[in-house]
Amino acid sequence: MKFNEIETKRILDEGMITRSLIECEVAMKKCQLYSEMANDPTIKAFFKDQSKGLEDVMGYLKGAMGDLR
Repeated sequence: MKFNEIETKRILDEGMITRSLIECEVAMKKCQLYSEMANDPTIKAFFKDQSKGLEDVMGYLKGAMGDLR
């Protein structure tokens, strides 16, 4: 099976976005866990903010994935 250059680029882009989504989801879940474990309200708020930011990034990446298809 042989792909042309555009198909190859799309496949590689999709793989990179998928990898980024997985890494982002893992980081977001870690932040949620750290937020739950934290006793200091400042640290708890920090990790909640980080988790929310990563959730926004995941939304952006999912949009980019949709644009590829």
